Amino acid sequence: MSALIDYRHVRPEEATAEKELFELLEALSRHGILRFFTALTGGLPDAGLIVARGLNSEASRTAVQNIVTLLSALGRVPPQDFSRFMDAVSLATQNVERKTEAPHDGVGDPPGITGAYRLLQDDALWRALGPLLDGLKAFGESLAKGAPPRTPPPREPLL
Repeated sequence: MSALIDYRHVRPEEATAEKELFELLEALSRHGILRFFTALTGGLPDAGLIVARGLNSEASRTAVQNIVTLLSALGRVPPQDFSRFMDAVSLATQNVERKTEAPHDGVGDPPGITGAYRLLQDDALWRALGPLLDGLKAFGESLAKGAPPRTPPPREPLL
């Protein structure tokens, strides 16, 4: 009699998934992540108590409510507007950094009365300042109007 052949039919997609799973486990082990989660799982009851105690403070509840409020406010801003705003903030920050790296060398006169008058007549300056002034006005009106009534944070523990 002949010896039995050890044959296991493997579909190509299964072989790929097994290979990728093995590579994932190897990478997690190599970077210490697997060891970390193993240690965390071993200390889970104590770690859970530490997290629960931290979340049950008044400051943590307030922080969670503030984060939810911030995220809901960001949810009302269209992505293209937020992207344009962040690009403008980035450009302004870079401009300020450039100006602080190369401070004014003292050459030139202060604007004086005629220079200030020329600044008041500068259309490009007013086109740039207009949206900022409108935004500050809306911000001030919103602060003066007061915050809408919100439900107070729960006093019972989160966990």
